[in-house]
Formats: sequence, structure tokens, C-alpha cells
Amino acid sequence: MINSRKISNLFKYLFAIPKSIYVNLRVLPLNQAIKLPIIVSNKTKLISLGGKINLGKVKTGIIRIGFGGTEHIDYAYTRTLLKIDGVVTFKGRAKIGLGSKFIIDKEATFSAGERFGITGETTILCAKKITIGDNARISWQCIIMDSDHHPVFDKNYSIINTPTEVNIGNNVWIGARCFILKNTLIDDGCIIAANTTITKKFSGVKHSVIGGDSARVLKTDIRWCN
Repeated sequence: MINSRKISNLFKYLFAIPKSIYVNLRVLPLNQAIKLPIIVSNKTKLISLGGKINLGKVKTGIIRIGFGGTEHIDYAYTRTLLKIDGVVTFKGRAKIGLGSKFIIDKEATFSAGERFGITGETTILCAKKITIGDNARISWQCIIMDSDHHPVFDKNYSIINTPTEVNIGNNVWIGARCFILKNTLIDDGCIIAANTTITKKFSGVKHSVIGGDSARVLKTDIRWCN
């Protein structure tokens, strides 16, 4: 019996080959690019590829961009946006789901550890530095940004809202529609409840649930993964 889902996925990857070849050649050295470690969906809009990607492992398809998602995504019309003008490091397998916006500005650095995953329709805006640990799971319609993306000046016209880095630890699960803003830190093993805005550092609170209108620790000593 023919599995229609498997056939559909096969065609998705076949259609991805031309764009994937182009992206690999633009952001990787040739000896890595020819192995096609990065697979990019044909539904991905390439804004700019002036930067580079560093890979901890080089295997065909270890990085997948623009695939997957959730049942509420309109697969026919949704597309992913990709801009890499800075330096991106993927230490292991990574998946950036359909409809996500992955925007890494010039002179910015983004790093993700092993088993990095975005469900879909999440936005990452990196103007300075965003660091994410191993086994991070990010749900849909989240925004992670290390700047305000517009300047604010004091009376002497000096900028008072410069970009400040974001640090997300190992084994962190970020629920749907969360905002992770500049100058923040999330400790290892934490769960960020859906619709939470993080604007400060949560250190020394490993294995906690963080959430609420004014983000705070709601529960301690939790585990969500092995």
C-alpha cells in the first residue's frame, strides 16, 4: 500500500534540492557544501546570505530549514524567511520549522547546541549574540530577540537601548507565543509556560517552570526530558 504522506515528503525534499545546493555553497566551505548538510525547503525566501555557518557535525540533511510545523499552519501559503549575514553555529542536528523567520544580522553571532528544534512560525532576530544550549525545544509563534530593532536616544542623542545578548541553557522548553527579549538568561532544564515574556535573567533556578503575567518561578524541581 502506498503511503501518501511519505510520497508527499519525498517530493518536498526533491523540490528542495536546487535551493539547498545554493545555500550550502553560499554559507559553507566547498568540502562541506558538497555533502548537503543543510536542506532548505523551496518555500523558504532567501533574504541575504552574506555570512557563514559553522557545523559541529557534517552529515547530509543534519540541518533542515522550512520543514514541519503544526496543524494550524497553512502549508500552501506559509513560507520561511532566511537571512544569514553574521556567523551561525549549529553543534549538531537542528530543525527550523515552516513559517519561521531566522534573521542573523551582520556582525551578529547565533549558536545552538545538539538537537535544536523550532516547531514553526517562530521568529529569531539576532543583532548581537544569541546562545542556545543542547536539546532546546521552541514552540510556535515565539519571538527571540537580542535588540529592540529601533534606536532610542537620550537628550544628547546617544543610543540608550543597545543590543544585549540572550542566553538559553540546555534542555529548555519554550512554550507557544513566548517572547524572549534582550539581556535575558534561562537556566538549564526550565520550561517557559505559553504566552510568557522573559525580560530578565533566571539563573540559579534549574529545572523550574517559569511563567505568569510578570514572569516568575511557578514550580521547581521538574523534569521534562531525560
